[in-house]
Amino acid sequence: MKWPQSVRIVDVTPRDGLQDADGALTSEQKIRLCKALYDAGVRSVEITAFVSPKWVPLMKDAETVATALRDCHETIALVPNEKGFDRALATGVDAVTFVVSASPMHQQENLRMPLADSLQQFRRIAERNDTGGSAAGADVGRVRLRGAISCAFGSPFSDETIVPAHVADIAEQLVETGAVELGLADTVGVGTPQVVYETLCRVKARVGEGVPIVLHLHDRYELGLGNITAALMAGVTTFETALGGLGGCPFVPDAPGNLDTEKVVCWMHRMGIETGIDEEGLAQTRTWLLDALRASVARA
Repeated sequence: MKWPQSVRIVDVTPRDGLQDADGALTSEQKIRLCKALYDAGVRSVEITAFVSPKWVPLMKDAETVATALRDCHETIALVPNEKGFDRALATGVDAVTFVVSASPMHQQENLRMPLADSLQQFRRIAERNDTGGSAAGADVGRVRLRGAISCAFGSPFSDETIVPAHVADIAEQLVETGAVELGLADTVGVGTPQVVYETLCRVKARVGEGVPIVLHLHDRYELGLGNITAALMAGVTTFETALGGLGGCPFVPDAPGNLDTEKVVCWMHRMGIETGIDEEGLAQTRTWLLDALRASVARA
């Protein structure tokens, strides 16, 4: 096959990697982490999540972090609803990721509402984003809207089955509503190359080649690189990863960590595929991060 000359790595360590980590960083340390990732050559970083501190307390400083990073390269924030979108918009982030789930049970656990209600909220967000307005009526400018589908390759619940056609249906609704980029997440870490390839091809056929697809992998069975190979074969060239394989989901029991940023970058470089990211810079940042988390645990 013909491999791409380059891929885009979106590092999600500051959000997904830290949201249920052992230990906690201060706001200042989170800002330092993000800047270190940018300095290492990462051009897109998911810096935080505008979620309820009641459910994800480690993201309670979202405004502080996002405001401090306004002048960096692309800043991305996850939002689960309109309230989160308003908070993100006020900080000047470049892009927001609006997340829904292909698993009805996970959708309810994670977002506290059925899928239809989430999609309606996204419709209202997209309409307001087109006019550059916040809920309060202030003109605060537009952001890039990214849609994301959790559990796209498998459910955390044994009595649910996720099929590619269902994922494609959700993807089509997100894109028709206003998403300009679409992420598919293996939240449970159960995707296989066959399932990943089939689902990506089904989604791409439904939304069209003009919509960039992002693959977000959790690496339970060490199939991550195999799944990336399947994604490359399907024409996907953007991947979300986290340093040290950190991360998971607070609403998925025993959720596996993300695919490791260093592992993916090193593998791409060995294949002659450019990332624009410095491996040594990533290694130094990972060492500092893990030391900071361990120190936090020791102080607790």
